[in-house]
Amino acid sequence: MSEKTMTPAHIFRVALLSQGVILLLGLLGLWLLTFELPLPRGSEVTWVFTGAVAGVATYALAVFLTRLPGTLGASLRRLCVMLHPLFADFSWPKIAVVAAAAGICEELFFRVFLQSWLMETVSPLWGLFAASVLFALLHFASVLYFTVTLIMGLLLGWFYWSTGSMLGVIVWHGLYDLLAIGMLARYPHLLGIKPQNTLRAG
Repeated sequence: MSEKTMTPAHIFRVALLSQGVILLLGLLGLWLLTFELPLPRGSEVTWVFTGAVAGVATYALAVFLTRLPGTLGASLRRLCVMLHPLFADFSWPKIAVVAAAAGICEELFFRVFLQSWLMETVSPLWGLFAASVLFALLHFASVLYFTVTLIMGLLLGWFYWSTGSMLGVIVWHGLYDLLAIGMLARYPHLLGIKPQNTLRAG
């Protein structure tokens, strides 16, 4: 199916199907392999709140960088132009479902299962790095997007490693995606790009 024939319903189903596969792989790994998961250090309520603040802060930083003049800002805006059509017709309920699915499924696989397993079987630093690289490869759309996602993966991985809070890292990831997809779909002009109908008309 070509990009032109991909409807919002198709994109939504593919997104949920891919997240379902990732979730099943994570649960399968947790069931089949024996290793220690980090325990929350301190209050989970604190870490959930911290994750929410971090989600808003990291997305605010992403918007700031995207609006910058110069090469970096222009490259990030081109990336937004490329991603905008995927979500342009999503309703807010669909945006929320996709963001929640990404936060839950990807964090259970990449941080709770893969990173924890690699940290115990190889080393903490290599486990953090390898899980983050694989996380970035899953989202590969360009070299720039790979780099941005790698940095995000390292931040999420470090947060989970240092706090042991599965809920906190899920909230961070899910809230970041909610803001990112919502902005791309509903307020692309705030990122410095033209809305979908203007892009298509050109």
